[in-house]
Amino acid sequence: MKETIIDIEQLSQDAHNFNRGTEEGRELMQRSLQQLGAGRSILIDKDNNIIAGNKTQEAARKAGIRRVRIIETSGDELVAVKRTDIDIDSAKGRELALVDNLATQINLQWDEAQLETITGEVEGFDPDSWGWEPPTFEGGEGSQQKDPTNSELDVDDFGDKIKMTLEFSIEEHAFIQQALQRDGMTKEQVLLQLLGYGTD
Repeated sequence: MKETIIDIEQLSQDAHNFNRGTEEGRELMQRSLQQLGAGRSILIDKDNNIIAGNKTQEAARKAGIRRVRIIETSGDELVAVKRTDIDIDSAKGRELALVDNLATQINLQWDEAQLETITGEVEGFDPDSWGWEPPTFEGGEGSQQKDPTNSELDVDDFGDKIKMTLEFSIEEHAFIQQALQRDGMTKEQVLLQLLGYGTD
């Protein structure tokens, strides 16, 4: 297995990245790399174009990480990153596990325009065969967003409830979670209480 060290700037971003990412996700990844160091590897092609990990490279650059260790493989073996300075049951180990999953969750915003472009240009590329479906109720250009306040909308589509999406920073989200755990209330109950619903 061949191994080389290159500068992070020698990696090229995917011009057709299917994930726009989110501001919250970018902040979380940069904070994680600064405080916890690098964890997961990224995936590049034979010419150093990033296949998976475009957002990780961006965050690593901002966090001041310059060195990239390249492990060459043809896909017939799993490459594992071993952090010799961390134990899984330490606070740092568990924080890495948490952030790894959290970043995947909050840093995904599909770029449907790029998916459509590549589907038309690359023969044999079929997102549907992998179970991909266009997102709904998601902000941003190209998303299929429904507006429950639109007078042309058939409200029966929502049943007897309407789903609302609110956006918070990482710190605000943590504060809200602590408040919910402390007061034993659901987020819906807290919001209705703040707005004075049912108190007249």
